[in-house]
Amino acid sequence: MNGETNSSTESAGSSTEPTATEVMSLKLKKSNFWKFLIAFAAIILLVLGGYWLWNNRLSPEAKESREMQANYDRAIAHQQQFEEAMRSDTYGGKTPEETLQLFIDALRKDDIELAYKYFILKEDGNRDPKWREALVKTKDAGKLQEAVDLLSRAKSDLNERSYEKDFKFVVREGNEIKAYVDLELNEYSGVWKIERL
Repeated sequence: MNGETNSSTESAGSSTEPTATEVMSLKLKKSNFWKFLIAFAAIILLVLGGYWLWNNRLSPEAKESREMQANYDRAIAHQQQFEEAMRSDTYGGKTPEETLQLFIDALRKDDIELAYKYFILKEDGNRDPKWREALVKTKDAGKLQEAVDLLSRAKSDLNERSYEKDFKFVVREGNEIKAYVDLELNEYSGVWKIERL
């Protein structure tokens, strides 16, 4: 009986305490589980990273989206520069008549640069150089006083206004139009500017 008790004690003892092989096997299983879990997570991260990289950087749609955003940013910057230039452009009068008179006074003084500043800015924030060239040619031809005399006879032409911020002057001799001045309100600085002569 003692032999039986020992063997049953041994088998009971062996079932509660794992053997070294079983411990190693469990450690290997736990180690393999963590390796598998890490590898699986790395694959998932790699796939998600690749998907994000493709969608946000490499795909034709992503490139087009970046180009559109860059174009939009440039347009906004251009608009802000234009608005700043328009706000800074304070040469002109609070009324169309005042601007025309300031322009005529500058021509009387032979001040082409000042007269040129009464012209409206283009979309790029600069004045059209053709107006400076025309004023210089008129001065060089000795016809500046003739232009002053002509513009001094200008009358408002309310029938030709296209909208509220537009104003026109005309010089007529009979049915013939001798001169025409088109002004536009610079809404950013609140002054009237010459759009064309």
